[in-house]
Amino acid sequence: MSGENSTTNAAVTVAAFAIERALGGARGSVAGLAVQPVVWAVTGNGPDAGDAFIYGVGAAGAAAGWILVVPATVTGIIKAAVDDYVGGLVQEAKQDEPEAIRGGIYGTDDYGFWASNNHITAMTIASYGGVAWQHRNGAYLFIKDASDTLICDYHPQSYQRLYRPVLPLRPNGDRVAWTSADF
Repeated sequence: MSGENSTTNAAVTVAAFAIERALGGARGSVAGLAVQPVVWAVTGNGPDAGDAFIYGVGAAGAAAGWILVVPATVTGIIKAAVDDYVGGLVQEAKQDEPEAIRGGIYGTDDYGFWASNNHITAMTIASYGGVAWQHRNGAYLFIKDASDTLICDYHPQSYQRLYRPVLPLRPNGDRVAWTSADF
C-alpha cells in the first residue's frame, strides 16, 4: 500500500494541469477540476474530510488563480504521503493478527468521514460497542464483521492500548459503557 496515495495524487495533479492547459481558459479549469471526482468514483475510494477540504481549496483556486492552487497542491502532496505512511503502519499492524480476520481490521481513520487515526476515534468506537486498539507501531485500529457491524468482544494479539466496551454491554446515555487499558 505504501506510495499508493502519493502516486494517485501525482497522477491526478498532472492530469488536471494537462487538461487545463490543453483546453485553456475557464473550460480548462472546469475540466481539470473534474479529474479528482472521477478518480474517486472509479477507484471507489471517496475523499475523507481532509481530502475534501484540499479539493475545495483547489477548486476555489481555479477561480482565484495560483495563489490558492499552489498551496492546495503542496498540501495534497504532503497529505498523500502521510496517508501512505499511516496506511503502511496499519498494514504492518494487521500482520500481527490472525490471517482469517485481517480483512475486518481497519485503521480508525476509516471509521467515518471526519474520523482521524487517533485515540479520540478509538474511544468513540468503544462507546458505540466496538473494540479499538493502538498497535505498538502507533497505528490505531478497529474491527468489524462482514456486515460492517462493530465487534464487541475481540481481543487483539498485539496492542499498546486497548479500548473496548464493558461486557455485558451496558447502556450509557445513547452509547455504551467502555473502558481502556494499557498493555
